[in-house]
Amino acid sequence: MEDCLKNTKRMGRITSQTRIVIIKVCNYLREQYDKEGEDDIVKRTAAATGISVRSIQRIKQQHKRGEMHSPPPRSRKSPVMGALDDFDKDCVRREIIAFYERGEIPTIEKLLDKVKKPPLNFPGAYMSLLKLVKELGFRYKKVESGRKLLMERNDIVLAQNKYLRLIDENQKSDSPRPEIYLDETWVNQNECADKCWTLPDGIVGPRVKTGKGARFIIVHAGGEYGFVPGGLLFFRSKNGNKGDYHDSMNHTCFLSWFQTQLLVNIPARSLIVLDNASYHSKILNKAPVSSSRKSELVSWLTNHNIAHDPSYTKTELLDVVKQHKYLQEYEIEYEIDKIARDTGHEVLRLPPYHCEFNPIELIWAQVKNEVKKCNSNPNQTLTNVERIIKRAIDRVTAEDWKSCMHHAREVEDIYRKRDIARDHLTEKLIINITSDSEESESDDE
Repeated sequence: MEDCLKNTKRMGRITSQTRIVIIKVCNYLREQYDKEGEDDIVKRTAAATGISVRSIQRIKQQHKRGEMHSPPPRSRKSPVMGALDDFDKDCVRREIIAFYERGEIPTIEKLLDKVKKPPLNFPGAYMSLLKLVKELGFRYKKVESGRKLLMERNDIVLAQNKYLRLIDENQKSDSPRPEIYLDETWVNQNECADKCWTLPDGIVGPRVKTGKGARFIIVHAGGEYGFVPGGLLFFRSKNGNKGDYHDSMNHTCFLSWFQTQLLVNIPARSLIVLDNASYHSKILNKAPVSSSRKSELVSWLTNHNIAHDPSYTKTELLDVVKQHKYLQEYEIEYEIDKIARDTGHEVLRLPPYHCEFNPIELIWAQVKNEVKKCNSNPNQTLTNVERIIKRAIDRVTAEDWKSCMHHAREVEDIYRKRDIARDHLTEKLIINITSDSEESESDDE
């Protein structure tokens, strides 16, 4: 009971468990003081629990109506964060990169001065920008002087370096794999944009902004020879225009498209480049957790040839799993990767928060620009809008793809140079990274 009441005070709301406890206290006091009136019972319950009399009366009424479950807590999304799209986030990331290229130390204060100006016109203040920067994978880390610097998380830097190395090795190989880039996007029925990407050939393309009407989901892939023939998946979102395309996609839908429309239509030995969306990343050999059965722990350890004693308790086996979870003998295997490998292809995953490495992002910008030009009538029927979108996709040529892929190569080169500049800058400052807990404390500060 004490824990329930403490949680109630800490959370500022009465949970379902606390309501049940309060009703039990009322019933107990009624049995002990059966001569007293209901008002006295309510007062005694309030004194015993620390909950107000009015709240006790409301809970009793809810109990009579069978409404004991508390409503789910409201999830408030920051107005600033809700107004930002991938275009805005990429602009912020590029500004941080520019600090390293200039040999300057990036900080939130300096970054805020930059992003407040056109073309981004960031609508938030210091804390909103700090939240966005953390979402992009950057953290404050201390140097010996005690000063804090804005730097990418180590895991993101490692993922970025690994991707750049593998893509470079493929391009310089004697027999390079054909590169196929895939992605999903969405287009509103009444397309309206107020921000844009600048394409390699100078064409300005829009990024989707919110608008009324239906939403169409597009899944496609392509490479230097254009879109993959027969690779278009096009359907209307069941969620209307709420959320983004991730809310309308799932693993089953993507897997069906991957097997029936992509793998059968791409060149042999293709290198398939995709992002880390959840429906791309179903794990086949997911490590057991504390809620797993003991038999699952034993089976996982046996399948990965990890020495263990089946007579161990579940707690001991779980400890063995944790010790080997991130060692070389255990590598995560994704279902999509295995399917591609079984058909002679290979999957390469983009580093987190690096959509600018994917040339199809610029292709989507070109498609949406075409849709915006042709969709000037706000009262277009869904059939007409669908025809306009498909026609815009058909107008994308192999030359457009080559131009966008060349632009992605230039972005990769910028990151390679940035890494050299960052290493040079941090070497001079001698970063003193201690522990994750210290980084968290720095973030809070």
